[in-house]
Amino acid sequence: MVAIRSRVVYARQTMAALPARMVYGNDAWARNNKGQQRTLRDLRTRQPGPIDAVAQRLADQIDDLGYALPETAAAPDVVRAVQDGYADVIDDPAATVDMGRRIRHVVRYVKNPLQHVPAMRDLLTPSAVDVLDAFYAGWWEIQHVRMWRIAHIPPHEQRFHHYGNQWHCDQHPTTTLKLFVQISDGVTPENGAFRFHDVPNTRRIMRTGFIDNGHAVGPARRLMEDPRSARYFDVPAGRSAFCNTTRCLHRAGIPPEGTTRGMVQFTFVPRTSGPRGADPFAGLRPDPNVAEGNFA
Repeated sequence: MVAIRSRVVYARQTMAALPARMVYGNDAWARNNKGQQRTLRDLRTRQPGPIDAVAQRLADQIDDLGYALPETAAAPDVVRAVQDGYADVIDDPAATVDMGRRIRHVVRYVKNPLQHVPAMRDLLTPSAVDVLDAFYAGWWEIQHVRMWRIAHIPPHEQRFHHYGNQWHCDQHPTTTLKLFVQISDGVTPENGAFRFHDVPNTRRIMRTGFIDNGHAVGPARRLMEDPRSARYFDVPAGRSAFCNTTRCLHRAGIPPEGTTRGMVQFTFVPRTSGPRGADPFAGLRPDPNVAEGNFA
C-alpha cells in the first residue's frame, strides 16, 4: 500500500511540474523563475561604470547559454595549496561528513572548508570577480562555499541518485550562479568529469520527454544522453566553470572504481544593499546543509 501511495505521489508531482517546464524550460517551478530576470535587469541599471570586455562577453554567454568557461586559471601555488589542504582534510572524520543518499561514503563534504583550506579564497580570482561584477553589476554575495569528494558508484547502483549522478536541474532562483573549480588532475569525460547541457538544449529536453532525475523518453532521452550535445568540465586543475545549474541540466560524472574526484564550488546570489567591492568572504558562515543526516 505504501509503495502504491508513493507512486501516486510521484506521478502527481511529475504532472504538476510539466506546465512550468513547458513555460520556463527548467525544473525550478514558477516561484524560482518569475521575476528573476527583472531582478537582474534592475541590478544592471545600477552599474556604476565600465566593465572589462572579456568579463562582459562571458557574462552575456551565461545569460544566453547558462555557462561560461573562463580561460584564466588560479595561480599554480594556490592550486597546490588547495590540493594539499584537500588531501590533508578529506579523510579526517572530524572535519568531513558523508552525504550519499544510498551509500553514504560515495560523497564526502568538508565541513567549513574555508577554515580548513584557507587558500580556497584565492580560487575566486580577480577575473572571476570581473565576470560576477558584469553579471550582477557588482551586486552579488557568496551564499556558501563547498569542497567535496565523489567516489565510484557500483554499476547496479548507478540508476539511483547518490550525489547528483543523474541528469537534473537544481531548484534555485534562476539568478543563482555557481562557480566550479577543478582541483583534481587529469579529469576527462571517461573518468568522471562534471557535465551539463546549455540552456537551449535543456529547454529542448525539458519540453520533449524529460520525466524526472535521470529519466526521460523519446527525443528528450536521445538528446540528454548524446555526448555530442553535452559540455564536459575536463579542464586542468585550477580552471573553473560558471554554470547556472537551475537553467542547465547537469550531472556528476562517476569516477572509475578505485578512484575519486575532488571539487570546489562557490555559490553566488544577488544582493540589493551593502558596500560594493567589500571582501566577499567577510562574515561568511559555514554551509548549514553540510551536516550529518543530510544528503548531497
